[in-house]
Amino acid sequence: MFTQEQLDALQEIINIAMGQGADRLARLIETFVVLSVPRLYAVKGSDDMHEAHQQISKQPVITTRQSFIGPFRGEVLVIFGMNGANELAELMGYVDDGEAQIKEELILDLTNLLVGACISGICEQLHLEQSTFSSPTLFFEGETLNSFIQGTALKDSKALLVEIQFRIESHAFACELLICISNTSIKAVSDAVDRLIDSV
Repeated sequence: MFTQEQLDALQEIINIAMGQGADRLARLIETFVVLSVPRLYAVKGSDDMHEAHQQISKQPVITTRQSFIGPFRGEVLVIFGMNGANELAELMGYVDDGEAQIKEELILDLTNLLVGACISGICEQLHLEQSTFSSPTLFFEGETLNSFIQGTALKDSKALLVEIQFRIESHAFACELLICISNTSIKAVSDAVDRLIDSV
């Protein structure tokens, strides 16, 4: 799918793009955000997906999804621990009044912020036409990620999976982005990475 040289270049590109997303989140909540080094996986089915995110998938989670379309296309899953929404609301100054709607709006707003910054940053560095985005939606809540994947088309997916973790310093809040790059855009991304490597 990709050579090791291409994967190394993609990892650096994605790391820079994710830094932009972390910066936006930090400005929003006025708290330092810790970003993991991106991990890239060639995914060919549910077994690969399980192996790619064993740690977070063992616990019940809240997951949102947002698609992006263009030469660079695919879907992002943003995964929050069940307590993550409450932590986020507290950091943003909301009183915990138990309203599910407020929690959902916060989670969706954060999804839009992180996905937009990350995907746009990747397109910009690869000199690809900017992707357009669907509205983020709540994917599922209260299940483990592995159990959910088993019942969906994701179990048969074939794509490049990018895993990044955002963590807020001194707080329990953390979230994870899984960027599923569509198999149909692999060639466009591969060619763009080659052009970038050749220009260095």
